[in-house]
Amino acid sequence: MLKHFGIPLEDLELKIVSRGAPPNGGGEVRLKVPIVQNSLTAVTWVDEGMVKRIRGVAYSTRVSPQMSNRMVDACRGILNRLLPDVYIFTDHYSGQLSGRSPGYGISLVAETTSGCLISAECAANYTANEEEGDLSDDKNQKAPMLPEDIGSQGAMMLLEEIKQGGVVDSTHQGLLFILCALCPEDVSKVRVGKLSTYGIKTLRHIKDFLGVQFDIKPDPTTGTVILTCVGCGYKNFARKVS
Repeated sequence: MLKHFGIPLEDLELKIVSRGAPPNGGGEVRLKVPIVQNSLTAVTWVDEGMVKRIRGVAYSTRVSPQMSNRMVDACRGILNRLLPDVYIFTDHYSGQLSGRSPGYGISLVAETTSGCLISAECAANYTANEEEGDLSDDKNQKAPMLPEDIGSQGAMMLLEEIKQGGVVDSTHQGLLFILCALCPEDVSKVRVGKLSTYGIKTLRHIKDFLGVQFDIKPDPTTGTVILTCVGCGYKNFARKVS
């Protein structure tokens, strides 16, 4: 997504130092983002393209490494009906790098012919008893979903995101809208699927804080939504102090 707005990807780095699973987490992620020298670039991004490959990671912490393999098998059993180019890595953590809770999950990304990335993620979670609502007591915890169920659910969530259409998935709608609003005073035009609750709230915050209002037009032929805005002209005026 960032490359469409003129942000260089050479210095962009995301490193997972340790994995954390619900409910107690304990993971650590390091993100390195390059500095935008002047301003972003306005975009016209409406071409969704067709899905050409799917990549993913099945991770597990403080459990048997076989959990990841079981998720991969269940997930591929569904996605291979869509296309053959599906590859899911397995990533197992143990010891100090495995967070504070046992768990497992799967993260999937579909890449289209136009360079769009559609993602979905699903993780096992210990749910508390509805009446007690306390995770500290083992008696109030229910068993998490089976690895096969997690793999199947992750695959179905990805297919649902693909079905909705758009150049990004519903989770990243808010980030896309913020980048469009920060562009120079030029027209940006993007296509998304059904507006998510978070995306709608982000549009309201953008109007309140940046004074940028989007023009929203549904596309009945594809079931998607096209949003157009004029950026606020935000620039990076930071300079090194000698």
